[in-house]
Amino acid sequence: MLAKPRVPSVIPKTSNVHRTHKKQIGNATLYLGDAFSIMPELGDVDCIITDPPYNAKTHKGARTTSRGQAVTLIDFDSISEAQFIEFCGNAVTQAKRWVVMSCAWQHAAELEKQGIPLVRLGVWTKKNAAPQFTGDRPGVGWEAIAILHREGKKHWNGGGHHAVWACNVEHGGHPTQKPLPLLMDWVTKFTDPGETVLDPFMGSATTGVACLKLGRKFIGIEKRPDYFELAVKRITDAQRQSDLFAATGG
Repeated sequence: MLAKPRVPSVIPKTSNVHRTHKKQIGNATLYLGDAFSIMPELGDVDCIITDPPYNAKTHKGARTTSRGQAVTLIDFDSISEAQFIEFCGNAVTQAKRWVVMSCAWQHAAELEKQGIPLVRLGVWTKKNAAPQFTGDRPGVGWEAIAILHREGKKHWNGGGHHAVWACNVEHGGHPTQKPLPLLMDWVTKFTDPGETVLDPFMGSATTGVACLKLGRKFIGIEKRPDYFELAVKRITDAQRQSDLFAATGG
C-alpha cells in the first residue's frame, strides 16, 4: 500500500477565506479549498493532469495587450521551487499512472536533480503566441510539459507520438486557461475510459471538461472562489451536454 502523500510544510494550510467546500456534478467532484490540504485526504487516483502556478519571474513576465498597452496577465500567486518539487513528489506517490503538467521550464529543470521521476520533458508550441512586446529579443512561444510516472510498468495510448503539442492559445475566464484540444489529447493519450483524473489546480476546469467529454471521472481543486464558480459553470454545462449526447444515442 502506498504511503499517504505528505502535506508540504512549505505551503500554509487553507485560510478561513478559502475553507473547503465540495460540489458533486455527475462524474465530477469539485473542491473549493487549498490543494495541499485536500490532496492527502483523497487517496490514490489514476492520473494527475494539471497546470500548477509558475514561478514569480514567469508570472511577472506574462503579458497581454489591452488598448494597445502591455498589461500583466496573471492575477494569482506564484509557486516557489521548493513548493513545486514537494508537490511533484507527492503527486507521483498519489497517481497510479501518469502525472502530466505544464510548468515553468526553470522548475522542470530541477526535477531530475531532486530525484523526481521525470519520464519525458515535452513542449506545447503556441501557434498564436503573443509577441515580445519590447521587441528587443525573441518572444517565448512555448511552455514546458513535465511528464512523470512512479517506478514500474508504463503504458499510454500515444504509441510513438512525440511529446510535442502544437495548438493555439485560447482565452477564457481564467488568465492562463489551457486550450481544450490540448487537454483532450492529454486525457486521451495518458488515461483510459472510466479512470479518475485529478487536477489539484483546477482553475476554470478545462481538464474536467475534457474528462467528461471523454468518459473519465474528474476531481478538481481550486482555492479561488471566483475561479471555482467559473469551473462549476463549465462542468455543469459539460455534464448537461454529455447527458444530452447519451440521451439522443450520439
